[in-house]
Amino acid sequence: MAVMMPNVNPDDISVDSERIVYRVLKEQLPNDYVVLHSYPWLRPDRDGVLREGEADFIVLHQERGLLVLEVKGGTLRYQNATWQRKKSHGYEVITDPFRQARCSMHHLVERIEQRTSGDVRGAHFSYGYAVVFPHDDYTGDVPPGGDRALILSRRDMDEIEQAINQAMAIWPQREKPLTDHQWRRLTSALLPEFMLFRPMAVLADDLFERIQEMTDEQIEVVAGICDDNKRVFISGVAGSGKTQIAYDRAIGLAASGFRTLLVCYSKSLAEHLQNCLHADPARAKCEGCLTIRHFHGLARLLIDDAGIHWAPPESDLMLAEFFIRDVPDLMEQAIYLAMEDGEKVQYDAIVIDEAQDFHDRWWEVLECTLLEGGANGRLLAFADPVQKIWEWAPSEPPVSFAARYTLRRNCRNSKWIARTSAAIANTEAMHFRRAPLGGKPKVYTVASMASMKGIAMRVVEQLMHAHDLRPSQVVLIGPKSYEHGSLRSVSRIGGVAVSGDIRAWFSGAAILVTTSRSFKGLEADVVVLYDLEQLSDGFSVTDLYVACTRARSHIHFLVVGREMHGHIEEVLERVEQDLRE
Repeated sequence: MAVMMPNVNPDDISVDSERIVYRVLKEQLPNDYVVLHSYPWLRPDRDGVLREGEADFIVLHQERGLLVLEVKGGTLRYQNATWQRKKSHGYEVITDPFRQARCSMHHLVERIEQRTSGDVRGAHFSYGYAVVFPHDDYTGDVPPGGDRALILSRRDMDEIEQAINQAMAIWPQREKPLTDHQWRRLTSALLPEFMLFRPMAVLADDLFERIQEMTDEQIEVVAGICDDNKRVFISGVAGSGKTQIAYDRAIGLAASGFRTLLVCYSKSLAEHLQNCLHADPARAKCEGCLTIRHFHGLARLLIDDAGIHWAPPESDLMLAEFFIRDVPDLMEQAIYLAMEDGEKVQYDAIVIDEAQDFHDRWWEVLECTLLEGGANGRLLAFADPVQKIWEWAPSEPPVSFAARYTLRRNCRNSKWIARTSAAIANTEAMHFRRAPLGGKPKVYTVASMASMKGIAMRVVEQLMHAHDLRPSQVVLIGPKSYEHGSLRSVSRIGGVAVSGDIRAWFSGAAILVTTSRSFKGLEADVVVLYDLEQLSDGFSVTDLYVACTRARSHIHFLVVGREMHGHIEEVLERVEQDLRE
């Protein structure tokens, strides 16, 4: 039985003559034939105007080639150099069926050559045409442009395979049949896949609006708690809106006249919040009352202003110890010196974001020295224990709070991303019922680290060009910084600059390449995780979890390591099953 495209019930074909031919081709030809029915085509004329046509049937065979069939029903004749069909009032002229078939044949060969980029050319396969009169036999000489082998009449309907093979054989033959590759290319040229998809930019914008509504609800809940308590500790899952709530509370406190400090761990997050403040219409209400810094920058500012010698070590390991062992003491000295000089350095309120990454001594210097009123001052802290990246950070803050509250619902990520991130970290994911599903994360298998650069560039280029995403909507996150990862030699992707400078990303001038630790606290519509090979001290499960939770709408995993690839695929299978249930 032939492979019919489309595969329909012959009884549903309205034209009687085509219904007969469809049925005999399907039932009598073996399964190495592919038959296309009612195949439409368009071709521009010389003046550019589209000309339409249709091949009633196209018979394809890997060895025998291509045959176009033009089907004609009713009572016909060829007379006075014209083809005519009998009507109630007499005969009327119709288009030459052999000319119709020939026209379709040449266009189809041209289409095959164009869509296969020359992989399959007319010289590679036999092609021709024939005309079928399923109701009638014939008498007389064959009209010009025809041949007896190219006329399939009623008497051929019972032996259609033999008639088709004879018609195909009369056309010029090729020495070699099409290879398997050429056969696949030919059939895909005539039967292309055409899929409509909604660009990620549209999905991301819609998702962001819905997420913002849920975040506003979280803000209102926390605002009520903070209005009743001066000291509040908020813990929450990734994506629960902690940073936005922290920013909102800091704005509110400053607008009420409280001299407020909003401090976080990440330098990039601090810069982002500063940019938000500059663009916020509410800035005028809190002008001069709100300071936003990351802890290290705050320390450097205080120490430099006090004129205290600043000599941090160059080694990253020694630098981390320096900020734990020496910097808190230097900060206290700087604050006391400033106060002796009559400077106002203490704050009426301190808001801490990413509190899970603050050392015991940092808490002490912030509360005891920098906060007006010390243990009785206004203190609001936000933390996610699962995102803790330093072993030395305490499990519990070493200061007291009048109230504690836990944000359990994710309101930043789509359901797919929230569930995937939670499964990676082996933690629980809760979200609002009306949270958007989002797209299933994609996993790309990369053969080696040497080929990672090319794959990453193609993925990002497609995201921008096919999905209309802006550079500020896409972030590449890897285990190493831009300068030390596989993209270090890449300066542009798809005509857009690539940079490790988050300020260029904020401005929309470049695609950001960064690490999960540098991007912690921030978010993007689409995150591409690249250079994924294996988990290590430098890139732990926590880092992978943090990186995943940075994406609002879509995640792409580019994986080399077999173990990590298997782990991510297993996670996605579990998440898919959970979402079905």
